[in-house]
Amino acid sequence: MASAQFNVDQSHDQAEAKTEQWVESANSTANSSVNKIEDAIQRARESAQQKREQNSGFLHQTGEQMMHMAQGTVDGVKNTLGIGSNKNK
Repeated sequence: MASAQFNVDQSHDQAEAKTEQWVESANSTANSSVNKIEDAIQRARESAQQKREQNSGFLHQTGEQMMHMAQGTVDGVKNTLGIGSNKNK
């Protein structure tokens, strides 16, 4: 009878040890997944920021080009009407 109780206790201890291993493995897997997700989120944020900066630069450059073109047009009209700063005296 003592042998049977020893076997039950041993089986119980083994089951507890195996359960602890599974829990630790699950925690490790979950932590790894969380870290990968956090890394992916950070990369996405950085990429989005970079795209915003690129688009902002492009729009700024385009806006400046349009302002220069408009100013050139205004200057051309003024010169044609004789009121521009480039008129001959």
